[in-house]
Amino acid sequence: MTNKTLELLLLCSGAGAKDWDGAKRRRPLRTKGKRQAQKVGAWMGQHGLRPDKTLTTTDERANATAQKALKAGGWSAQEGGQSPDLTKGKMPVFVNDDRVLLVAPKKTVADLLSSLGVHESLSPGVLVRLEKTHAGAEIRQVIDPQDLPDLFPYPGPDGPERRERPAYYYTQSAVIPFRRTPAGKEILITGSSSGRHWVVPKGIVDPGLSPADSARIEAREEAGVEGIICDRSLGTFSYEKWAATCRVEVYAMEVTRILSVDVWEESHRQRTWVPAETAATMLHQKAFGPFIAQI
Repeated sequence: MTNKTLELLLLCSGAGAKDWDGAKRRRPLRTKGKRQAQKVGAWMGQHGLRPDKTLTTTDERANATAQKALKAGGWSAQEGGQSPDLTKGKMPVFVNDDRVLLVAPKKTVADLLSSLGVHESLSPGVLVRLEKTHAGAEIRQVIDPQDLPDLFPYPGPDGPERRERPAYYYTQSAVIPFRRTPAGKEILITGSSSGRHWVVPKGIVDPGLSPADSARIEAREEAGVEGIICDRSLGTFSYEKWAATCRVEVYAMEVTRILSVDVWEESHRQRTWVPAETAATMLHQKAFGPFIAQI
């Protein structure tokens, strides 16, 4: 470690699922844990605390906590990585980094603090902000998510409005997969996650991704298809969710590959090809009708 001042953000993994009987390292976050991570991440975004590097242990909760926190702060979750040293309870070595976020189970964070000569009472989701120099370490702040607001600033990172979800939730994209046949174009529709409705792939645009890139990912995950997305969107529509308005950018994608069910991530969904004029009447969200007509 260099002699310069290093700002360390030590974040305890959020609360895990109750009654988990699987492998300890695979224990997922429960809803409370997700909210803890999002609230801390939004606080970091408001205070301009973007990490130069993010490292986590290899367990599921630490990884999910880091991703939730980074995205709520307005940053790409792809900026993080796993650390074998951190997983073993050792402080990683940092070079040319001014601010580092370390995400680990509560006990690991406590052990790291103890190795720095710092002792602090911790609970799931707590963030410890400290300065490390060659002379030692000093705590600057301890942020407990239960002391943070339940609502999130919109637009991020510190807009005047307050909403139920982090700001990025309200920017979404969708893709209408189609193919050409001798009888005309057909649209691929899939069952919703609940299985009650017919839908096309749609999801939240994660920070760091363009709406088109996000739509491409949704197509692969929700419909199990890949293809060519048109450069320009077909347009946008809005709908109400989470006590506010979500804006959806819609793209057309000509399908070039259909994934087999053993590769398709969400193969529990139904999927079927239907004539374009039929698709608009079958989809749960009727706002897609004009966009299908464009295709």
